[in-house]
Parts: sequence; structure tokens; C-alpha cells
Amino acid sequence: MTRNEQRSTETVPPSGEAASRNGNLSFFENASSNNVREGTSVDLGPGIGSVPADDLDRLVSIHGFLSTGAFIGLQMLFLGRRLLGVSPDKRIHVLCETFNCLPDPFQILGGATVGNKGLIVRDTGKMAVTLTPHTPPGETARGVRLILDPAKTEKFEKLHAWYLNTGKFSHEEIIPILKKAGETVYSYTRVDVPVFGRQKKQVTICPVCGEPYVNTDGGGRHCADCTD
Repeated sequence: MTRNEQRSTETVPPSGEAASRNGNLSFFENASSNNVREGTSVDLGPGIGSVPADDLDRLVSIHGFLSTGAFIGLQMLFLGRRLLGVSPDKRIHVLCETFNCLPDPFQILGGATVGNKGLIVRDTGKMAVTLTPHTPPGETARGVRLILDPAKTEKFEKLHAWYLNTGKFSHEEIIPILKKAGETVYSYTRVDVPVFGRQKKQVTICPVCGEPYVNTDGGGRHCADCTD
């Protein structure tokens, strides 16, 4: 997904109120004045909403535990859907700017995976993600790019130090801070993303190794392994 950004920098508008899971949410329950499992949902913070408890269990089970990066991705997923006006049953496309933990909530709970081409990772090392609604080829998708904003994390000393890697803190320390901060530590920009049609697949037999490969650019005669 290529981003052709037409930016009007905005801050996330205010609105309404996680956890590391080493088997349970006890540390997070202790950090919150409310029961995080009110009914069947878990509160993600002011202005972000709540995640069904079963979905959180699924995320933790597949990711292995709820890391700080995965929790940020979870907040971004829910906040991005809200900003786009997209319901959970609608397909989204995601451009994630780091491989570290952030992509997993979009794959596990957002239905945007590498395999279905709903998720692309362009590893710039930034805690940022672009979400767009599913849009037909030939049209332009109106999306939103979210970033954990360092100008806003400054208000939360431990979170800011974790973000800039100037201090070492556990997931159990940082996730409750993110939950308390909610949408206030994120900024977003509206972006326009052109949607291109799918190219016809061209399969070529590599003359060196004899193995077939998808020749995406129609250029060289050798597969990537044999070209290197």
C-alpha cells in the first residue's frame, strides 16, 4: 500500500475510558479503580472503548503475552476504526511502520493479515500505523495515520522514558499508564491512499535453481535467492 498523503495534522478529539497477560489480568485490575472485565469486555482507556474479553484472550494466546507494543496496536485498532467510522465486521487495510509487536492486533482481531494482503509492514521503526477502509480498485481510500506522539507522552514520565528508550520499565508498569492516558497520547493525520488493481501473476522458472517463483516486476530471469 503506497501512501499519497494529503495531511491536515489533527489531534485526536476527546471522548470517553489492558494489560500484560502472564496468565491473567490481575496486575491491571489492581491498577484500575474499575473492574476491567465489566460484563464481557475490557476497558482500553478514555476515548478508545473496550475489547471483548474473549478477543483479548485470543490476542494474548497467539501473541504469547500482552506486550506494551501489542497494547498500543490494540488501542490504535479501536481508535482508528472510530476515526474512520468503520465497524468491526468491515474489512480494513493496514500499513504498519514497525515489525515489533504492533502488527499483531490488526492480524488477530482486525482481520488484516499478511496472507490476505490486508497488512503491509514498512519497517521505518516508528510506532505508527495507517488504516484505510476496504475500497474498490481504481478509487482513492480516505484513511488515517496514527502515531504515538512523543509531544504528548511527555506528560507521562515513565511512558515517555519507555518510548524514547531512556529508561527500562516492565509491561506491567507501562500498560496501565497507556490505559489511563487513552486517546490523549495519540495524534493522527488524514491520508489519501490510491487503490490499484491486482497485477496478473507471472510465474518464472529460475534457470539457476530450477524452482518456480512469482516474477513480480517481469524483469530479471533469476529468483531473488540466485540473484543475490
